[in-house]
Amino acid sequence: MNLLSQILAGSTGLALISVGILEIFFHGDQRFHRIFLIRPDDVQAVRMRAMNVGAYNITFGLGIAVGLWLVNFSGTPASGLAIIIFCCACHVFLGFWLWVTEKRLLVSAIGQALFPGLAIVFYILFR
Repeated sequence: MNLLSQILAGSTGLALISVGILEIFFHGDQRFHRIFLIRPDDVQAVRMRAMNVGAYNITFGLGIAVGLWLVNFSGTPASGLAIIIFCCACHVFLGFWLWVTEKRLLVSAIGQALFPGLAIVFYILFR
């Protein structure tokens, strides 16, 4: 896996872990209303969903980190590549799906799909 793809995948992993932490611990904080669209009256109603989505994002971010470690430091880089491609492909789809389900989150959807999509494209182009 080329360096550019690894940087984009690593950036995706860091972003997923960061957003996951925000979703778990700060989903009710109105400073993040633009990201989560959660009104103060709805915080308790969406708590479980926000906590679970946050955990999924952290898990995917850690998956990318493990994949990068396998690519660079193990005897089986193909297994790491498979994990990275899977995680990135999932987030390309999930970014699109976010936009389909909530048109107001177009910028978030692009943010979720852009770097993982570019990681895959640059991997394919520069193998």
